[in-house]
Amino acid sequence: MWIIFALLFLTNTVYPITKTELHNIFKQQAPFPYNLGIKVMPGKQTNSGVTICCHGYGSSCEIGEVVHSFRVIPDHLVSFNFPDYDCIRRKLKVEQTVFGSIDEILPLLYVLKMCVIDAGLKSIDLYGFSAGGGAIINVLATLNKNTHDESLKKIGIDAEGKKRIITALEKGLIILDCPLKSMDEVADFNPSPEKLILANRYRDNNMRPIDSITMLQGLKLNILVHFQVPDEMIGNRDDKLFIERLKATNKGTTKEVFASEGGHNAYHRSMWNAYQNMKK
Repeated sequence: MWIIFALLFLTNTVYPITKTELHNIFKQQAPFPYNLGIKVMPGKQTNSGVTICCHGYGSSCEIGEVVHSFRVIPDHLVSFNFPDYDCIRRKLKVEQTVFGSIDEILPLLYVLKMCVIDAGLKSIDLYGFSAGGGAIINVLATLNKNTHDESLKKIGIDAEGKKRIITALEKGLIILDCPLKSMDEVADFNPSPEKLILANRYRDNNMRPIDSITMLQGLKLNILVHFQVPDEMIGNRDDKLFIERLKATNKGTTKEVFASEGGHNAYHRSMWNAYQNMKK
């Protein structure tokens, strides 16, 4: 009887993980035709929780090192490369990228799968900057619907796996730092033929983040969303609409922070102060 009780208790306990254990789960070859570039930065304690960091357009897995340098998040930080991480350096044509498609977000789903399903983490946090924040919204929508289940099965996520990942995310905190709301907004703010092509792709694939929010119905998430005013990179036209839709859809907590602290690519002190208050 006591053995059964102990096993049930252990099953429902959130266990932190060591940096070495995290490294080990990512040693296997990832099912993608490019270098995922996974990096693990140590938490403040040997056994710590995990925050996955998602970089923005034209950036890379180095986002984890940037966030680690802030010394705010106590968790181990895991960062990786989205498929188009080096699109600027390689001067890729927009037609060669996968922005706004399921292929853009599969790597993040794979990293979540490795942490939750393979490593057994019961709770996990996400940090998404700019396009990385938009990708997080699309990942949540993908997990909550069945539109892309065949693609998820190819990276080892079945129906039960989706539920486990959602549960872990609902127990964690999601930080959306100046998130991409839609390429339409960006194209209107700073027009170019390339941005219009991307705007059409996001729309055709039903992956405009500001619309994908409506697919989060039923989820109970803890979300911190932050906007810089003005935002010289992506604009501020739809900031309030984005937050309104999150609050209307998310059954959990949605905390918004507006600040003017250097623009899009800066240290956003107000957001990090709000993060620390939410983690207490």
